[in-house]
Amino acid sequence: MPDYTLGLFANMYPAFEGDYRGIFIHQMVQDLTARGVTVKKAVKTGPSAFGYAPFYFDSLLIARDKSLDLMQAEYIPHSSLVPAIFGRRNVPLVLKFHGDDARIFPFRNPVYRHITRSMIRRAAFVITASEEMQKPLLELGLDPDRCAAVHTGVDTRFFIPGSKEEARGVLGLPVEKTIFLFLGRLHAWKGIFEIIEVARMCPDYSFIFVGPGQIPDHPSNCRFTGQKNREEIRTWLTAADCLLLPTYTEAAPAAVMEAFACGLPAITSDAGGCPEIVEEGKNGLLVPVRNVPALKTAVEWMHRNPGDRQRMGPRARMTVCERYDHDVLTEKLISVHWQLLEK
Repeated sequence: MPDYTLGLFANMYPAFEGDYRGIFIHQMVQDLTARGVTVKKAVKTGPSAFGYAPFYFDSLLIARDKSLDLMQAEYIPHSSLVPAIFGRRNVPLVLKFHGDDARIFPFRNPVYRHITRSMIRRAAFVITASEEMQKPLLELGLDPDRCAAVHTGVDTRFFIPGSKEEARGVLGLPVEKTIFLFLGRLHAWKGIFEIIEVARMCPDYSFIFVGPGQIPDHPSNCRFTGQKNREEIRTWLTAADCLLLPTYTEAAPAAVMEAFACGLPAITSDAGGCPEIVEEGKNGLLVPVRNVPALKTAVEWMHRNPGDRQRMGPRARMTVCERYDHDVLTEKLISVHWQLLEK
Protein backbone atom coordinates (compact mmCIF):
# COMPACT_ATOMS: atom_id res chain seq x y z
CA MET A 1 0.00 0.00 0.00
CA PRO A 2 1.53 3.34 -1.03
CA ASP A 3 2.51 5.50 1.90
CA TYR A 4 4.82 8.31 0.83
CA THR A 5 4.69 12.06 0.29
CA LEU A 6 5.08 13.48 -3.21
CA GLY A 7 5.86 17.10 -3.99
CA LEU A 8 4.14 17.94 -7.29
CA PHE A 9 5.15 20.94 -9.41
CA ALA A 10 2.98 21.88 -12.42
CA ASN A 11 2.70 25.16 -14.29
CA MET A 12 -0.65 24.07 -15.77
CA TYR A 13 -3.44 22.86 -13.50
CA PRO A 14 -7.23 23.21 -13.79
CA ALA A 15 -8.76 26.08 -11.82
CA PHE A 16 -12.33 24.79 -12.03
CA GLU A 17 -14.47 21.87 -13.23
CA GLY A 18 -14.21 21.72 -17.01
CA ASP A 19 -10.91 23.63 -17.22
CA TYR A 20 -8.72 21.80 -19.76
CA ARG A 21 -5.37 23.16 -18.57
CA GLY A 22 -3.50 20.25 -17.03
CA ILE A 23 -6.66 18.22 -16.49
CA PHE A 24 -4.70 14.96 -16.82
CA ILE A 25 -2.36 16.09 -14.03
CA HIS A 26 -5.40 16.67 -11.84
CA GLN A 27 -6.56 13.14 -12.67
CA MET A 28 -3.14 11.78 -11.69
CA VAL A 29 -3.28 13.60 -8.35
CA GLN A 30 -6.70 12.12 -7.66
CA ASP A 31 -5.53 8.63 -8.58
CA LEU A 32 -2.41 8.85 -6.40
CA THR A 33 -4.34 10.28 -3.46
CA ALA A 34 -6.92 7.51 -3.71
CA ARG A 35 -4.09 4.99 -3.29
CA GLY A 36 -2.71 6.55 -0.14
CA VAL A 37 -0.07 8.89 -1.57
CA THR A 38 0.11 12.29 0.12
CA VAL A 39 0.48 14.92 -2.62
CA LYS A 40 1.67 18.44 -1.80
CA LYS A 41 1.13 20.71 -4.79
CA ALA A 42 2.71 23.84 -6.18
CA VAL A 43 0.57 24.60 -9.23
CA LYS A 44 -0.21 27.46 -11.58
CA THR A 45 -3.92 27.55 -12.36
CA GLY A 46 -4.21 30.42 -14.83
CA PRO A 47 -2.72 31.35 -18.22
CA SER A 48 -1.30 34.75 -17.14
CA ALA A 49 2.46 35.07 -16.88
CA PHE A 50 1.94 36.98 -13.63
CA GLY A 51 0.95 33.66 -12.08
CA TYR A 52 4.55 32.47 -12.17
CA ALA A 53 5.58 34.60 -9.18
CA PRO A 54 3.24 32.87 -6.66
CA PHE A 55 3.84 29.55 -8.41
CA TYR A 56 7.60 29.75 -7.94
CA PHE A 57 7.18 30.96 -4.37
CA ASP A 58 4.98 27.94 -3.57
CA SER A 59 7.44 25.71 -5.43
CA LEU A 60 10.29 26.93 -3.24
CA LEU A 61 8.33 26.21 -0.05
CA ILE A 62 7.45 22.70 -1.15
CA ALA A 63 10.91 21.94 -2.58
CA ARG A 64 12.36 22.60 0.90
CA ASP A 65 9.60 20.69 2.75
CA LYS A 66 11.28 18.11 4.98
CA SER A 67 8.31 15.74 4.80
CA LEU A 68 8.82 15.04 1.08
CA ASP A 69 9.96 11.60 -0.02
CA LEU A 70 9.87 12.37 -3.72
CA MET A 71 9.44 15.31 -6.14
CA GLN A 72 7.80 15.26 -9.57
CA ALA A 73 7.74 18.16 -12.03
CA GLU A 74 5.26 18.35 -14.93
CA TYR A 75 6.33 20.32 -18.04
CA ILE A 76 10.04 20.95 -18.32
CA PRO A 77 11.78 23.24 -17.53
CA HIS A 78 9.09 25.69 -16.38
CA SER A 79 8.00 23.49 -13.48
CA SER A 80 11.33 21.82 -12.76
CA LEU A 81 13.59 24.84 -12.30
CA VAL A 82 12.85 25.41 -8.61
CA PRO A 83 12.90 21.77 -7.44
CA ALA A 84 16.02 21.07 -9.53
CA ILE A 85 17.95 24.05 -8.16
CA PHE A 86 16.57 24.44 -4.63
CA GLY A 87 15.16 20.99 -3.86
CA ARG A 88 16.77 18.90 -1.14
CA ARG A 89 19.43 16.69 -2.72
CA ASN A 90 18.41 13.57 -0.82
CA VAL A 91 14.91 13.73 -2.35
CA PRO A 92 14.70 12.11 -5.82
CA LEU A 93 13.35 14.33 -8.61
CA VAL A 94 11.17 12.87 -11.39
CA LEU A 95 10.69 14.89 -14.58
CA LYS A 96 7.62 14.34 -16.75
CA PHE A 97 7.71 15.61 -20.33
CA HIS A 98 4.34 16.10 -22.03
CA GLY A 99 5.07 17.08 -25.62
CA ASP A 100 6.56 20.32 -26.90
CA ASP A 101 8.80 20.53 -23.84
CA ALA A 102 10.66 17.52 -25.28
CA ARG A 103 10.25 18.04 -29.03
CA ILE A 104 10.45 21.80 -29.54
CA PHE A 105 11.68 23.81 -26.54
CA PRO A 106 15.18 22.24 -26.22
CA PHE A 107 15.92 22.80 -29.90
CA ARG A 108 14.96 26.44 -30.21
CA ASN A 109 18.41 27.67 -29.24
CA PRO A 110 21.59 26.55 -27.41
CA VAL A 111 20.47 28.11 -24.11
CA TYR A 112 17.23 26.11 -24.01
CA ARG A 113 19.18 23.00 -24.98
CA HIS A 114 21.58 23.55 -22.07
CA ILE A 115 18.72 24.12 -19.62
CA THR A 116 16.96 20.91 -20.65
CA ARG A 117 20.19 18.93 -20.45
CA SER A 118 20.80 20.31 -16.97
CA MET A 119 17.32 19.27 -15.86
CA ILE A 120 17.83 15.76 -17.22
CA ARG A 121 21.18 15.41 -15.43
CA ARG A 122 19.62 16.52 -12.13
CA ALA A 123 16.69 14.09 -12.44
CA ALA A 124 16.67 10.69 -10.82
CA PHE A 125 14.16 9.50 -13.44
CA VAL A 126 12.41 10.82 -16.55
CA ILE A 127 8.85 10.01 -17.61
CA THR A 128 7.43 10.80 -21.04
CA ALA A 129 3.82 10.73 -22.17
CA SER A 130 4.72 8.52 -25.15
CA GLU A 131 7.55 6.32 -26.37
CA GLU A 132 8.18 8.61 -29.34
CA MET A 133 8.99 11.54 -27.03
CA GLN A 134 12.07 9.79 -25.67
CA LYS A 135 13.95 10.06 -28.98
CA PRO A 136 14.82 13.79 -28.82
CA LEU A 137 15.64 13.49 -25.12
CA LEU A 138 18.11 10.67 -25.80
CA GLU A 139 19.95 13.12 -28.07
CA LEU A 140 20.28 15.39 -25.04
CA GLY A 141 21.90 12.75 -22.88
CA LEU A 142 18.91 10.94 -21.36
CA ASP A 143 19.93 7.56 -19.93
CA PRO A 144 17.57 4.95 -21.46
CA ASP A 145 17.72 3.02 -18.19
CA ARG A 146 16.33 6.00 -16.28
CA CYS A 147 13.20 6.65 -18.31
CA ALA A 148 9.77 5.19 -19.05
CA ALA A 149 6.65 6.12 -20.98
CA VAL A 150 3.76 6.52 -18.55
CA HIS A 151 0.69 8.42 -19.69
CA THR A 152 -1.96 9.46 -17.19
CA GLY A 153 -4.50 7.40 -19.10
CA VAL A 154 -8.29 7.55 -19.13
CA ASP A 155 -11.07 6.40 -16.82
CA THR A 156 -12.54 3.51 -18.81
CA ARG A 157 -15.31 3.06 -16.27
CA PHE A 158 -16.54 6.61 -16.81
CA PHE A 159 -15.96 6.90 -20.56
CA ILE A 160 -18.00 3.98 -21.87
CA PRO A 161 -20.01 3.25 -25.05
CA GLY A 162 -23.63 4.37 -24.94
CA SER A 163 -26.68 4.83 -27.12
CA LYS A 164 -25.93 7.12 -30.05
CA GLU A 165 -29.64 7.74 -30.62
CA GLU A 166 -30.23 8.75 -27.00
CA ALA A 167 -27.19 11.02 -26.96
CA ARG A 168 -28.27 12.77 -30.14
CA GLY A 169 -31.76 13.16 -28.73
CA VAL A 170 -30.36 14.84 -25.60
CA LEU A 171 -28.19 17.18 -27.70
CA GLY A 172 -30.80 17.86 -30.35
CA LEU A 173 -28.71 16.38 -33.16
CA PRO A 174 -30.12 14.72 -36.30
CA VAL A 175 -30.01 10.92 -36.20
CA GLU A 176 -29.21 10.49 -39.90
CA LYS A 177 -26.23 12.86 -40.18
CA THR A 178 -22.60 11.72 -40.11
CA ILE A 179 -21.05 13.70 -37.26
CA PHE A 180 -17.32 14.36 -36.86
CA LEU A 181 -16.17 15.65 -33.48
CA PHE A 182 -13.11 17.65 -32.50
CA LEU A 183 -12.30 17.68 -28.76
CA GLY A 184 -9.71 20.03 -27.30
CA ARG A 185 -8.42 23.59 -27.38
CA LEU A 186 -9.24 25.59 -30.51
CA HIS A 187 -5.62 26.04 -31.51
CA ALA A 188 -4.09 26.05 -34.98
CA TRP A 189 -1.61 23.36 -33.96
CA LYS A 190 -4.52 21.03 -33.27
CA GLY A 191 -5.43 21.13 -36.96
CA ILE A 192 -8.74 22.97 -36.59
CA PHE A 193 -8.22 25.03 -39.75
CA GLU A 194 -7.66 21.88 -41.78
CA ILE A 195 -10.91 20.49 -40.34
CA ILE A 196 -12.76 23.69 -41.28
CA GLU A 197 -11.36 23.54 -44.81
CA VAL A 198 -12.59 19.96 -45.15
CA ALA A 199 -15.96 21.01 -43.74
CA ARG A 200 -16.30 23.58 -46.53
CA MET A 201 -15.75 20.80 -49.08
CA CYS A 202 -18.11 18.35 -47.31
CA PRO A 203 -21.34 20.30 -46.65
CA ASP A 204 -23.41 17.17 -46.08
CA TYR A 205 -21.48 16.17 -42.91
CA SER A 206 -21.62 17.86 -39.51
CA PHE A 207 -18.44 19.03 -37.76
CA ILE A 208 -18.67 19.79 -34.05
CA PHE A 209 -15.90 21.44 -32.01
CA VAL A 210 -15.96 20.90 -28.24
CA GLY A 211 -13.44 22.95 -26.29
CA PRO A 212 -12.29 26.44 -25.31
CA GLY A 213 -10.76 29.06 -27.55
CA GLN A 214 -11.53 31.73 -30.12
CA ILE A 215 -14.04 30.60 -32.73
CA PRO A 216 -12.64 31.06 -36.26
CA ASP A 217 -14.56 31.80 -39.43
CA HIS A 218 -16.41 28.65 -40.45
CA PRO A 219 -19.13 27.26 -42.73
CA SER A 220 -22.66 26.55 -41.54
CA ASN A 221 -22.04 22.80 -41.04
CA CYS A 222 -19.59 23.57 -38.22
CA ARG A 223 -20.79 24.01 -34.65
CA PHE A 224 -18.76 25.25 -31.68
CA THR A 225 -20.02 24.30 -28.23
CA GLY A 226 -17.37 25.91 -26.04
CA GLN A 227 -15.96 24.29 -22.93
CA LYS A 228 -17.84 21.33 -21.44
CA ASN A 229 -17.54 19.23 -18.28
CA ARG A 230 -16.73 15.50 -18.27
CA GLU A 231 -20.34 14.34 -18.32
CA GLU A 232 -21.15 16.59 -21.28
CA ILE A 233 -17.99 15.52 -23.11
CA ARG A 234 -19.01 11.88 -22.73
CA THR A 235 -22.42 12.68 -24.24
CA TRP A 236 -20.85 14.45 -27.23
CA LEU A 237 -18.47 11.54 -27.80
CA THR A 238 -21.35 9.08 -27.65
CA ALA A 239 -23.32 11.12 -30.19
CA ALA A 240 -20.51 11.38 -32.74
CA ASP A 241 -19.47 8.95 -35.47
CA CYS A 242 -15.74 9.75 -35.52
CA LEU A 243 -13.21 11.90 -33.66
CA LEU A 244 -10.97 14.26 -35.65
CA LEU A 245 -7.55 15.33 -34.39
CA PRO A 246 -5.25 16.28 -37.30
CA THR A 247 -2.74 17.75 -34.84
CA TYR A 248 0.71 19.01 -35.79
CA THR A 249 2.34 17.69 -32.62
CA GLU A 250 1.02 15.49 -29.83
CA ALA A 251 2.09 12.94 -27.24
CA ALA A 252 -0.55 10.30 -26.52
CA PRO A 253 -3.67 12.44 -26.98
CA ALA A 254 -6.19 12.28 -24.14
CA ALA A 255 -9.01 13.20 -26.53
CA VAL A 256 -8.35 10.07 -28.59
CA MET A 257 -8.22 7.91 -25.46
CA GLU A 258 -11.56 9.25 -24.24
CA ALA A 259 -13.09 8.74 -27.69
CA PHE A 260 -11.72 5.20 -27.90
CA ALA A 261 -13.08 4.39 -24.44
CA CYS A 262 -16.52 5.45 -25.72
CA GLY A 263 -16.14 3.13 -28.71
CA LEU A 264 -15.50 5.96 -31.17
CA PRO A 265 -12.89 5.57 -33.95
CA ALA A 266 -10.56 8.44 -34.74
CA ILE A 267 -8.82 10.16 -37.62
CA THR A 268 -5.55 11.66 -36.44
CA SER A 269 -2.34 12.87 -37.99
CA ASP A 270 0.72 10.63 -38.03
CA ALA A 271 2.53 13.06 -35.73
CA GLY A 272 4.11 12.43 -32.35
CA GLY A 273 2.66 9.58 -30.35
CA CYS A 274 -0.60 9.31 -32.32
CA PRO A 275 0.60 6.23 -34.27
CA GLU A 276 1.26 4.52 -30.92
CA ILE A 277 -2.46 4.48 -30.16
CA VAL A 278 -4.17 4.72 -33.58
CA GLU A 279 -3.72 1.57 -35.69
CA GLU A 280 -4.41 2.27 -39.35
CA GLY A 281 -7.63 0.60 -40.46
CA LYS A 282 -8.20 -1.12 -37.11
CA ASN A 283 -9.33 1.55 -34.67
CA GLY A 284 -8.94 4.61 -36.86
CA LEU A 285 -7.10 6.27 -39.71
CA LEU A 286 -3.82 8.23 -39.89
CA VAL A 287 -3.20 11.17 -42.22
CA PRO A 288 -0.11 13.30 -42.90
CA VAL A 289 0.21 16.58 -41.00
CA ARG A 290 -1.36 19.64 -42.70
CA ASN A 291 -2.60 17.51 -45.59
CA VAL A 292 -6.14 18.66 -46.32
CA PRO A 293 -6.75 16.30 -49.30
CA ALA A 294 -5.72 13.28 -47.19
CA LEU A 295 -7.92 14.43 -44.31
CA LYS A 296 -10.87 14.90 -46.72
CA THR A 297 -10.32 11.41 -48.12
CA ALA A 298 -10.29 9.90 -44.62
CA VAL A 299 -13.43 11.80 -43.62
CA GLU A 300 -15.24 10.63 -46.75
CA TRP A 301 -14.13 7.04 -46.11
CA MET A 302 -15.56 7.13 -42.59
CA HIS A 303 -18.85 8.42 -43.96
CA ARG A 304 -19.10 5.89 -46.77
CA ASN A 305 -18.13 2.86 -44.66
CA PRO A 306 -20.43 2.83 -41.61
CA GLY A 307 -20.01 -0.92 -41.16
CA ASP A 308 -16.21 -0.68 -40.97
CA ARG A 309 -16.54 2.39 -38.77
CA GLN A 310 -18.75 0.54 -36.32
CA ARG A 311 -16.38 -2.43 -36.25
CA MET A 312 -13.53 -0.08 -35.34
CA GLY A 313 -15.37 1.04 -32.21
CA PRO A 314 -14.92 -2.10 -30.07
CA ARG A 315 -11.31 -2.40 -31.21
CA ALA A 316 -10.73 1.20 -30.16
CA ARG A 317 -12.13 0.56 -26.70
CA MET A 318 -10.04 -2.60 -26.37
CA THR A 319 -6.90 -0.58 -27.19
CA VAL A 320 -7.57 1.85 -24.36
CA CYS A 321 -8.68 -0.74 -21.81
CA GLU A 322 -5.58 -2.84 -22.37
CA ARG A 323 -2.96 -0.10 -22.66
CA TYR A 324 -4.25 3.24 -21.38
CA ASP A 325 -6.60 2.56 -18.48
CA HIS A 326 -5.73 5.14 -15.81
CA ASP A 327 -5.75 2.58 -12.99
CA VAL A 328 -3.15 0.43 -14.77
CA LEU A 329 -0.95 3.44 -15.55
CA THR A 330 -1.25 4.82 -12.02
CA GLU A 331 0.09 1.54 -10.69
CA LYS A 332 2.95 1.78 -13.20
CA LEU A 333 3.74 5.30 -11.98
CA ILE A 334 3.67 4.19 -8.35
CA SER A 335 6.06 1.34 -9.18
CA VAL A 336 8.49 3.91 -10.65
CA HIS A 337 8.19 5.96 -7.47
CA TRP A 338 8.89 2.95 -5.26
CA GLN A 339 11.94 1.96 -7.30
CA LEU A 340 13.42 5.37 -6.52
CA LEU A 341 12.37 5.32 -2.87
CA GLU A 342 13.91 1.91 -2.25
CA LYS A 343 17.33 2.82 -3.66
